[in-house]
Amino acid sequence: MRSPRLFVEDLREGAATVRLGPREAHHLGTVLRLGPGARVRVFGSAAGEFEAEIRALDRRGVELALLGRIRPPQPARGPDLWFAPIRRQRLEWLIEKATELGVRRLVPVVTRHTVVEPRRPERLRLIAVEAAEQCGRLDVPDLAEPRPLFEALAQRPAERPLLFADERGDASPLLAALGRLGTEAVDLLVGPEGGFSEEERARLREMPEVVPVSLGPTILRAETAALFALSVVRAFAETRP
Repeated sequence: MRSPRLFVEDLREGAATVRLGPREAHHLGTVLRLGPGARVRVFGSAAGEFEAEIRALDRRGVELALLGRIRPPQPARGPDLWFAPIRRQRLEWLIEKATELGVRRLVPVVTRHTVVEPRRPERLRLIAVEAAEQCGRLDVPDLAEPRPLFEALAQRPAERPLLFADERGDASPLLAALGRLGTEAVDLLVGPEGGFSEEERARLREMPEVVPVSLGPTILRAETAALFALSVVRAFAETRP
């Protein structure tokens, strides 16, 4: 049986013990029925992954003794995903699957056709944490505060290409665009359920760091478009030396 994995926000190399809260205690003690002496794994983006042993556990929390590092920290290399918030159930599914696919940062943006006001960021953060624990990655993607699209773009570093999924343009296929750029160090922008407005599309196409791309001949739902694009970028990255 694979050891349970727990994310520790402030995990530091050299620490002897860590103390986690009621969520982790409930998961270990009630769901998995583990107790003192059981082995688990803990991880954090700055320290890597460690084997640990449960020393004490009650409803208020769990104390773990760190036994040794299993994997060193690794830099987050996936793309940032810029997306317009969608309905709650589909948004939560998108956050979970994007985390599994290696997204580095989740950036919700408000566009003209955005119809859902983003809420409960703590819930979305928890979904990302649980997905990271399950899939084996060593970090949890950052979740930015929602902002209007062009206000957020004005603060974005321009040296990293932003691949804009343009469902109504004459853009090149995403994979072909990645091949021309010669790098997987890109970010992705997908629109809301109603698509981008003509004004937004025109402004995006005028920005030098924005690369319009096509995701195929059919119109995809917002969450499908995001996960398709992330999958293509990941597959492209894994074929490179």
